[in-house]
Amino acid sequence: MVMKNLMFYCVINMETFIFCFAGEYISSKSREIGEAAYNSPWYQSKFHSRMILFMIMRSQHQLTITMGKFMDLSLERFSTITKASASYMSVLLAMY
Repeated sequence: MVMKNLMFYCVINMETFIFCFAGEYISSKSREIGEAAYNSPWYQSKFHSRMILFMIMRSQHQLTITMGKFMDLSLERFSTITKASASYMSVLLAMY
């Protein structure tokens, strides 16, 4: 019974890590798009400068994956979730 629960705990943590890693990846790539657009010579081009300016403005608001629209998923959030779930698990095992 304990092995079955331990396996379930590991699988749920792995799934949480995948979602949190995807959120972290999207956030970092979103930041990189804005930096790349800003570092390009957008001020020298007449035609494309407006499109690049819109890209720079849009990239100031970071893309994130949220959990229920109240929590951003990131690796920092994964560590918080893992610490909380480990403490809950230890309390449940102590009661069992």
